[in-house]
Amino acid sequence: MSEQPLAQQVEQLVKRVAEISPETVSRPTLVYFDIVGIAWPIRCLLHINNIDYDYLPITIFQWSFRAEDGCQPLKAAFSNGHVPLYVDQQRSLNQSGLIVKTLAQQNNMMGRNEAEALAIESVMAHCYDAQFHWNGMLGVNIRLNIPDDVAQARLDSFMGNGTWGVVTNGYRNQLDGFVHLLEDNNNANGFIVGDSLTAADLCAFNVLCNWYKAFDREVFSSEYPMLEDYIQGIAQIDGVADYIRNVQEPTLWFELPTVAMRLTSKEELEGLVTLPT
Repeated sequence: MSEQPLAQQVEQLVKRVAEISPETVSRPTLVYFDIVGIAWPIRCLLHINNIDYDYLPITIFQWSFRAEDGCQPLKAAFSNGHVPLYVDQQRSLNQSGLIVKTLAQQNNMMGRNEAEALAIESVMAHCYDAQFHWNGMLGVNIRLNIPDDVAQARLDSFMGNGTWGVVTNGYRNQLDGFVHLLEDNNNANGFIVGDSLTAADLCAFNVLCNWYKAFDREVFSSEYPMLEDYIQGIAQIDGVADYIRNVQEPTLWFELPTVAMRLTSKEELEGLVTLPT
């Protein structure tokens, strides 16, 4: 598909997405960007539980393509204008958190009781805030068509520097929240909820390791040793380690250095955690 004109690629993808439904799939199907992104917990959960699925990756160029009338045909192919999309023979889901929760419930990864299930949902909500809230990471990291001085000012504030740094300080504020969530789990056994791997750990690991530590390794490791120990421990779990080593996409954002402030290459994801030998 990559050798075809972009418009033709998009046309074929739109047709393929339209054909995906519970009535047409023979096994689970996931549609998402060709990056780590917010689908990491979904794909890792499927991998850990040995669930065979079809993965339809799309590129940012295909997603951003505009037709002559100015619309984005591929984006319009999804009911809410977003990915990921997960479809199996029972359901079609188009919200990342709902996909994780549904699959976790099916695979005994939403806690052992109602209290743990609610705690897991709380962690997942904080993970979403850390990515997309007003002082989360996405807004400060994306810099396409943003002047250099504005992008730098946003970065300074996010990291607690400059005039607005005290007010926003998004990086540390979000990580402080994860510390409190870990401290709330009185078991102190390396998991963020309960005493076994849950959807909360997959979501938290993705945000802490692939987003926050990758964004600023020095601050993360030196100022948040509890979080450093936590992600290193989760990475030792066989299924998680195998996913990172053999399945995980090489890029977190995009390969264009003009699109994102940081996190644009495979090298910037290497060495974030030490995998078991």
